[in-house]
Amino acid sequence: MLLGQRKKTEQSLFEELYHTYSASMYRVAFSILRDNGLAEDAVQQTFLKIFREIDKIDEIGSNKTRSFIVILVRNTSIDLYRKRKRENLVYFDDLEQVPRDRTGSPEDAVIAQQSEEEIRRRLESMDPKYADILMLRYYHGCRNKEIARLLELSEATVASRIFQGKKMLLRQLEGGEAHGE
Repeated sequence: MLLGQRKKTEQSLFEELYHTYSASMYRVAFSILRDNGLAEDAVQQTFLKIFREIDKIDEIGSNKTRSFIVILVRNTSIDLYRKRKRENLVYFDDLEQVPRDRTGSPEDAVIAQQSEEEIRRRLESMDPKYADILMLRYYHGCRNKEIARLLELSEATVASRIFQGKKMLLRQLEGGEAHGE
């Protein structure tokens, strides 16, 4: 594909993403920030991140795309909230999260034996700082470096949260109640 055609295709995809998701992104951002202006800023910042990662979007209406976008807008909103934490309270919505196993460690083998519904339910009960990273890594196929850039974390923090998150998820799946630390 010619460079000009690819840019036009990316622009069309970006416009369609905006029309499809901007209202729901605003609702997620507003539920966290409780401020119209900050919610609009969060959506705008998230779209900048999406534009840089546009190659991660396959199908606009898929659950995979929706969860990718929700994770980004939620984390962007939380970052903005933390910067102005004395002004508002945080309200987190229940978000649909369904991971897919793509590695081969013993923890992954146990997790892979569980139904997607059970894993989704367990992830929803986990601290989002672990659940979001597990979703981006295993469901969306992002590498640690990409996750670090998207969530504005260090790669070491991402690796640590993946390790801790998998341990928490495994304990939950084996009958423990490790909901996050």
